[in-house]
Amino acid sequence: MSADISLKPLIISTFDVTEVASAPVTRWSDHRLSLDLTGMAKDARHVSPALADVSLRLVRPGDSVRIANVLDAIIPDIKAASPGGTFPGVLGPLAPAGAGRTNRLGGVAVLSVCDWLAAGYSAPDEFPDSLVDMAGPGQPVTLWGDRIVLVVVCTPKPGAAIGDVDRSVRRAALQVARSAASATLAQEPDAEASYDSSGPASPDLDAIAVILQVASEGPLLDTFLYGGHLRGMVPTTLNYREILDGALTSGAYDWPAVRNVTACYQDSALIRSLAAQDGKTLRFAGVVLAPGYLDTAFEKERSAMMSARLCHQLGADGVICTTFSAGNSHTDTMLTVRACEAAGIGAVAILSETDGGLTDHLQDAIKEQVDTSVYEEHIGFFELTFDTEAIKSAMRRARNEV
Repeated sequence: MSADISLKPLIISTFDVTEVASAPVTRWSDHRLSLDLTGMAKDARHVSPALADVSLRLVRPGDSVRIANVLDAIIPDIKAASPGGTFPGVLGPLAPAGAGRTNRLGGVAVLSVCDWLAAGYSAPDEFPDSLVDMAGPGQPVTLWGDRIVLVVVCTPKPGAAIGDVDRSVRRAALQVARSAASATLAQEPDAEASYDSSGPASPDLDAIAVILQVASEGPLLDTFLYGGHLRGMVPTTLNYREILDGALTSGAYDWPAVRNVTACYQDSALIRSLAAQDGKTLRFAGVVLAPGYLDTAFEKERSAMMSARLCHQLGADGVICTTFSAGNSHTDTMLTVRACEAAGIGAVAILSETDGGLTDHLQDAIKEQVDTSVYEEHIGFFELTFDTEAIKSAMRRARNEV
């Protein structure tokens, strides 16, 4: 793969957790995680000045608990050599992510919780409730109910500006995630995965790129790159290791069933699958970060054109286009598919199905047939199965070989 920045390999070391308990000292040993919840809550309050309080609660699978008002999900990570540099731009100083060793807790998630309605910030129809069931019939159909959860309950200060509260909520949750992962420092991991995008690749392999769609529409509806919102962005390339290493974080809390939480970027099954096949069955050409949910037809068409151009510059033979959430963003996705194919790049799309079918935005965006079956599972924490024929079919179509 062609690296857009020169970095050492990223090594993600996983420390599995099967048992967790509150304790005076945070430590990890023999898969048992002990957490100083009092100290962790104090540290979270220190980095979140717009919150009146931050409290923590441990919840385990099988507990008779429904977690409401869930905002984000985060995998506990920490940079082994420089803990203060974890989640750069949000907690740590600005520095490129994607290199060195990152320690990660397996089987644990941090969920941030805030009742915006009770705090007077939103109406119910704007932010449908987001729930995680830890037991009962709802558990199998909600993510996170199958693992140990560290709930970060955030209470805004009365009268605090919404943007300040949003920033404090995100910082508090990321701080708790980093603090939990600090238990692994100087310990031996259960597993390691190495990601290196600097090696040579065979020119005989097809080059596949990803157009990763993100969106930023304002406070409570933003995606963040190195701590900065992406409002007004134009498509740009990003090393995939930066995404896995905490450069991209979520602050978008509107539609829970199709929400791209921070953990989706940290443990992107799409990126991991492509990286695993890089140099074997394909060349992972790179990632283009592109905006979705754009307001005007001109903005949508411009973004699609620029995304396709960047993929061409990466040398991509084929591209996988993702979709942020649902509805309006499908138009951005399908315009991008069309622009890529017009540039001679085979394209497939990953779309969210709602109410039994795709949204009616699709027919306005593209007329020709497009294969949307590149994967058999929705992007998240599943091990994905490549539908290689769908990708090959798209590339043949772009080359006029069909």
